[in-house]
Amino acid sequence: MAKETAVAQEGEVKKKGKGKLIGIVLAVVLAGVGAKFTVLSGGKAGKGGKATPAASPAPTPGPVIDLGDLTINLAEQSRYALVGLAVELGKTANPETITAQMPLLKDASVRKLSGMSAATLLSQAGQDQVRAELTDQAQQIFGKDAIVRVLLTEVVVQ
Repeated sequence: MAKETAVAQEGEVKKKGKGKLIGIVLAVVLAGVGAKFTVLSGGKAGKGGKATPAASPAPTPGPVIDLGDLTINLAEQSRYALVGLAVELGKTANPETITAQMPLLKDASVRKLSGMSAATLLSQAGQDQVRAELTDQAQQIFGKDAIVRVLLTEVVVQ
């Protein structure tokens, strides 16, 4: 009887194969994204239920500078992307100084984006990765207090 049940279940699994596989992959991706946000948000409890120490406080947000659109050749042949970028400055940042040095960040953005595939750039996880990496790059160029974050204002892939 156990063999009959196993054979019946195996037949159902084969019939539902693609749908079930998509559901499993979706559940794993959602769990990974949830875990990422929990880790990045500095979850309330660390190992053993103890509170984790807070990271250095984020700079207070200030004005936003629009960097315009970049047209990028993607890693795949004959694929292009139009990516709009903006930078949110910290309250202590001097917008005139930062604006004068924005070509440095545009160059870093072109290098980062040109190595990406269209599928990665179109995915939410890929866009989050781009934001995080460009924010890190901008903070290295201008200082952590000067740049709060880099924003993607537009993403179009052809």
